[in-house]
Amino acid sequence: MNEKEIRDIMAGGGGPWGAIVRPWLWLASKSYGDFMAIRRWEYRKGFRKSYPVDAPVICVGNLTTGGTGKTPMVAWVVEQLRRLERRPAIITRGYKARAGKSDEAEMLDVLCDCQIIVNADRVAGARTGIVAGADVVVLDDGFQHRRLRRDLDMVLIDALNPFGYGHTLPRGMMRERTSALADAHAVVMTRSDLVAPEVLELLRTQLAEIAPHASLHLAAHRPVKWIDETGADVPLQDLHGQRALAFCGLGNPEGFFGTVRRLGVDLVSQMSLDDHVEYDAKVVERINELADTHEAAFLLTTQKDAVKLSGLQFARPLRQLVVAMDVTEGRDELLDRIAGVAPRPEGAADDDPDPDAADSGN
Repeated sequence: MNEKEIRDIMAGGGGPWGAIVRPWLWLASKSYGDFMAIRRWEYRKGFRKSYPVDAPVICVGNLTTGGTGKTPMVAWVVEQLRRLERRPAIITRGYKARAGKSDEAEMLDVLCDCQIIVNADRVAGARTGIVAGADVVVLDDGFQHRRLRRDLDMVLIDALNPFGYGHTLPRGMMRERTSALADAHAVVMTRSDLVAPEVLELLRTQLAEIAPHASLHLAAHRPVKWIDETGADVPLQDLHGQRALAFCGLGNPEGFFGTVRRLGVDLVSQMSLDDHVEYDAKVVERINELADTHEAAFLLTTQKDAVKLSGLQFARPLRQLVVAMDVTEGRDELLDRIAGVAPRPEGAADDDPDPDAADSGN
């Protein structure tokens, strides 16, 4: 059973088989949700210990599994820290690492000019980064990792599917119940530009009730450019009207496919692969065959997928889409929160104005 079939069952589909398994998934989900709620309560009360390190810690995490835009958000936070003349290190657990590397780590290495430390023990990873010269730690995907004490907890909520079908794993996609958001300092609603205003307002109201002490922010994934096989930049408009097949292995593939369509590409077919898919010759053959069937002139994918395609041969020109996180509402407040825990060092010159300030949306 692939991820799409599992999501169909979570969403209430899957036919007779889905109707049979959902009650059992709900029972497992209740046990899992209880465990995670008790675990968080134990950390709040000090029965489980959180460990500080000798630098501020900013956590970028999720309530649900995959697909909220965590990696571009981490890159955005690192950019703001560098403007404050801080020396950040990113700590990531290296999910599904291969030869000591993971999708996230390789992608962060492309996006961020800073230390990237892969260590499932985030406390040890943070200390390693500090010894190597970091003066602030950015914890990638760490909202559920409570052992490392943090100074700023940022949680991303995907406006397209904010609460993972309303259940914790395995009945839904939530890693914890929504009550966990009470520990968040800032909640960022990503892909906020892809939902109707009334839906966004309802979500804003829900989050304000669940996380009354957190600041609320809106963000969008902004396409920047295409990159070709040689690493050269290609303007977004160059693929306007071109027949293309798009493929990706993401937690939320529809976000990528929707962006491609809005760029004016003639998307003749799309292929959604499992999150963290391992590309090999068989996967490439499937992509090439589908492109032949639909007479696609180009193949399109994401930066996250592109880092795993080295050495593979495709039958058509391949373009990867570069996107950046754009905080469209509450940007100044979020910047203040970051500067509040990791201020500009004394004596540092404030000569790096924010080029996006005029378009901050505040």
